[in-house]
Amino acid sequence: MAVYFVCARATATLLEWPVLISAMREAYSVPHQSHTSFRAVARGEGVWLRSLVSVPPSAGYMGVKSFGRTADRKVSYLVSLFCKTSSELVALVDGKHLTSMRTAATSAVAVDAILPQTPVSVGLLGSGNEAKAHAQAIAAVRPFTNLDVFSPTPAKREKLAVELAVELNIPVRAVDSAELAVRNKSLVIAAARSYDEKPILLGGWLKQGAMLVSIGSTIPEQREIDIVSIERSDLIVCDMVDEVLDQTGDFLAARAAGIECKARVATLNALVMGELSGRLKSAKNVMYKSVGAAVQDVTAAALALKLAQQSGQAITIAADLEIQNV
Repeated sequence: MAVYFVCARATATLLEWPVLISAMREAYSVPHQSHTSFRAVARGEGVWLRSLVSVPPSAGYMGVKSFGRTADRKVSYLVSLFCKTSSELVALVDGKHLTSMRTAATSAVAVDAILPQTPVSVGLLGSGNEAKAHAQAIAAVRPFTNLDVFSPTPAKREKLAVELAVELNIPVRAVDSAELAVRNKSLVIAAARSYDEKPILLGGWLKQGAMLVSIGSTIPEQREIDIVSIERSDLIVCDMVDEVLDQTGDFLAARAAGIECKARVATLNALVMGELSGRLKSAKNVMYKSVGAAVQDVTAAALALKLAQQSGQAITIAADLEIQNV
């Protein structure tokens, strides 16, 4: 049987924000927590390999994303899609661009469900692929009045500011500090980490009522936001609740400081399914916290495969995995 391969360039050019965001919203509109497992991480000698597995209930594919990082910070990503009815390997999809895009699209789903249908002022921390993708994706669900961006390297933040000003057709400033970027903003996006793993965002900088999106701390040794950012949030929507609470450096630090976190959290699934309307009305400060989930990878990869097949960009490779009855 031929297996399809979808390269990174194809995923970057074929996936458009409105369609990808719609696919993520649909994926989270049905219960699926039990269909997506916790990630597995193996570490050794400065390298690690991580895998995420999901059998989305509303999709024709089940799949796994695997990615590994070397000691000198090189990383590659692969999403493998299997047919749910035949168990055949259907496609291999490069996850380089897919990863940042699925994360941003899912954040856009959360923002769309939480914020009022009004323009927002935005503060963005980070200047990498994740930060840029988040600005693009969220701008697809909410108009921005203005955007301030900060990252430690002036050239990088200035470059991103110029690019986003052109793409989004809004005022964008590169500012000299994280505090300047987030002060008085109605939406703050933290999409970066410091190399010394100290928080880059302090909750005392955030105005009352500002929504926070945080994606940078995904494993115990990583930090992005301080414990005040968590303590101020009376509703924290998570894509993977248990992993957020037990496997992220930010929440481990908050719990170690005695902050009660479990009562604050809820699932993105529950949000999209309309089960949090009462809590949303009473919440003063809402956070969306993402660690990434395999349902996002499988959903995005399946969409990329469909579009690649339609456009003739899906490459066929010879691969014949033997199937057995068990």
